[in-house]
Amino acid sequence: MGNRGWMVAALAIVLTVACARFAFSENTLSFPPTNFAILNPDTGAAIGQSHYRLESTPDGAMLRGDNGYFDGQIDIETAQIRLGAGGGQPRLTEFDHTFYNADRSLLIRAHLDVQMGAATCIDNTGGQNSDRSEVLRIPDDTWAGASIVIPIRDFLRAGDKGVSRPLHVFSCTPGPKIYAISVNIDPGNAVWTAYGAEARRVEVHPDFGVFNFVVAAFVPKLHAWFDPNDGWAFVGDEAGRYYKGPPIMLVKTRDGQDGARRSK
Repeated sequence: MGNRGWMVAALAIVLTVACARFAFSENTLSFPPTNFAILNPDTGAAIGQSHYRLESTPDGAMLRGDNGYFDGQIDIETAQIRLGAGGGQPRLTEFDHTFYNADRSLLIRAHLDVQMGAATCIDNTGGQNSDRSEVLRIPDDTWAGASIVIPIRDFLRAGDKGVSRPLHVFSCTPGPKIYAISVNIDPGNAVWTAYGAEARRVEVHPDFGVFNFVVAAFVPKLHAWFDPNDGWAFVGDEAGRYYKGPPIMLVKTRDGQDGARRSK
């Protein structure tokens, strides 16, 4: 999960009716400790393990993800989230997703300080040494990485139709960028084989407006799954590990299973 290129950043919602206000539920910041198996989506083989949890802070919460691969690589993701006054709408205040090689040398880093508008993208893949920093104009509804799960899940729990919730996401692609995102939600639930239970699938991608038709063939899609029988808990996704990185699939582990099964 984590930054995972713009595709993971694409876990957000835009629906069609304007001017409708979306209310967050009381348990918006509920994200119990969750273990995931990291799979190769082409073979279904387990290639690592992941653990995400939400920790309370005086003004909100911190979402932390620890991802470890069997070849020794790791990545760590953190997202600081602040609640609005009087329990109002939560907002991302700081985000970091850092990837390390097996020898713990830096591979990739994405960092965003929302309050300062400062963003940094470091990419040491393929022998390059790219370090890009920019000051961005950041909309109030900007999220990044796994934190995007929070507004998506709250929308699913509300079950409202025709609600406009235009969100933005930060991603390194490869430099710092803010994207508007659109999502298509499957009309019903189906058993997701990798998870071994019923789940609702969403398909997400950046929204390029009138250029969507032109670029659709060149933009990879991301799929994410939520469990309707477990409070719309996020149970997995399929995306690139980072921008132009290898594809991976995260699958929530259930009943002691490791999720290492064929995903097709």
